[in-house]
Amino acid sequence: MSVDCCACPEGLVMFLDRRVVVSTKCGEIRGTLRAFGETFLEVEENNPKVDLTVIQCAQVCSIQLLE
Repeated sequence: MSVDCCACPEGLVMFLDRRVVVSTKCGEIRGTLRAFGETFLEVEENNPKVDLTVIQCAQVCSIQLLE
């Protein structure tokens, strides 16, 4: 497994299609988790100007559900 892989993508299944906050080295991204793979997450941001943001797993510090 490479360093850029998400440690446990299966654990993200419960976050799919739910509102999340993804903390990265550059700040926070808020939106709905739409997809994930071994090396990336796709978040549909709450900001209507941005359709989909792809985040490399190496940049992710944590993911939390929004209530």
